[in-house]
Amino acid sequence: MKFKKALKIVSIILAALILAGVLGLFIWSRTSTYPARSTALDAMQSTENVSVSQETFIQFVPAEEIIAGLIFYPGGLVEPSAYSPVLQNLAAEGILVVIAPMPFNLAIFDTNAAQEVIDSHPSIDDWILAGHSLGGAAAAIFADSHPDEIDALIFWDSYPPNSASLADERLPVLSIFGTTNGIPNTENFDEKRFLLPNDAVFESIEGASHAQFGDYGPQKDDVIPSISLDTQHGRVTEIMLNFLSNQIEGY
Repeated sequence: MKFKKALKIVSIILAALILAGVLGLFIWSRTSTYPARSTALDAMQSTENVSVSQETFIQFVPAEEIIAGLIFYPGGLVEPSAYSPVLQNLAAEGILVVIAPMPFNLAIFDTNAAQEVIDSHPSIDDWILAGHSLGGAAAAIFADSHPDEIDALIFWDSYPPNSASLADERLPVLSIFGTTNGIPNTENFDEKRFLLPNDAVFESIEGASHAQFGDYGPQKDDVIPSISLDTQHGRVTEIMLNFLSNQIEGY
């Protein structure tokens, strides 16, 4: 009886510790998250070309025919809507874009989020997966474990973790990254290229900063951009559309 009582007490203590840990993580993520700013909030409004909805996912739905689908994994501790400027631009060109909000705004806690999106849109045949920073790493994990689910993978200032090498995968990959004086801004970027296929496409944007891939303000340890927010968003959109035109049949 004493043993059972002690075991019950230990179980209660462990449950309390787990609950406290989850609550602490929730509070920390809410207070540490970078919020979307004005340009991003403006892009969260529907237009005559794109309908924006926020239910299970944030969706940018083209008014005309949907050519393909793109799932986006946000960067760590970044409000998902902060990426809306570029994503609405893509939707205006016929691509259904879905942002997968992540637990605690950390994509690493739900690397399989893309599967639910794909399953909920059975009429779409071609799927592209994209992610920024930590979201790109999480997207690579999904691509590595679900090679038949997506048709292309796009990184924004990001690269795969060592545990999810895509070097041997026959998957079209685009990597867009910021540079200053021709040198990648993202630490260890060049050393991680071996994790991608030999035919991966690398596109640099001179003067781009890490945070300006979205619109959530300055980020700690980031470079100071030498191009405007709108210019960087325009270049990212242009690079992505050019890449996708070579990957999506009939685009």
